Amino acid sequence: MSHKPLSEQDYQRLSATLARFAGHGCMNLERLDGFFAALLAGPEAVRPAECLPLILGDAFDDESAFPSEKALEQFVALLRGHWQDIAEALKQGEFQPWLDADAAGQTTGNDWAEGFASGMELLNDDWGLLFDSPDNAPLLEPIMILGFERHPDPEMRPFVDAIDAETRAELLASLSPSVHGIHDFFAAIRRQLEQEEQELEREEPRRPH
Repeated sequence: MSHKPLSEQDYQRLSATLARFAGHGCMNLERLDGFFAALLAGPEAVRPAECLPLILGDAFDDESAFPSEKALEQFVALLRGHWQDIAEALKQGEFQPWLDADAAGQTTGNDWAEGFASGMELLNDDWGLLFDSPDNAPLLEPIMILGFERHPDPEMRPFVDAIDAETRAELLASLSPSVHGIHDFFAAIRRQLEQEEQELEREEPRRPH
């Protein structure tokens, strides 16, 4: 069965629903995109439905958040569609982060990177494999810089001064290659583990009948 991407209207509906719950700590579409990108590119895929509490924030426990069960199902279907859009883009080597302009008309990438960092936290130990890889750890640099730029603790921020426009443009341009590189890194690890398991199965002595 071929994948049918979400339409522009679908994305408008998804964005509007997320915005409706902004006061409940719900993710916006840019943050959601980064969150899903981390889950799909990372060590092990975590399904969207399993993450509803993190996506919706306090609205998850609000029984009046959706007018009907059908409305909730439609929302989950939109989440699943966006998830599949990202998965297909990664598969085809065509992933581009969803970046929205802020109220001042600036595209900062902070929400996206913070969403990615939130996704990493779900499988924090497994992400250590990437941090410990000298050749591949730099893939995380643009994500971490943007993800911690607004950290409440100044000591956790990557720069003392604000990121200049040229540097920010370079960081934003690096997001897509970084996500693809991270995806390839963990995909290679999974393939290696699968091969090792298959070899072990072949080496196991057969039990006598």
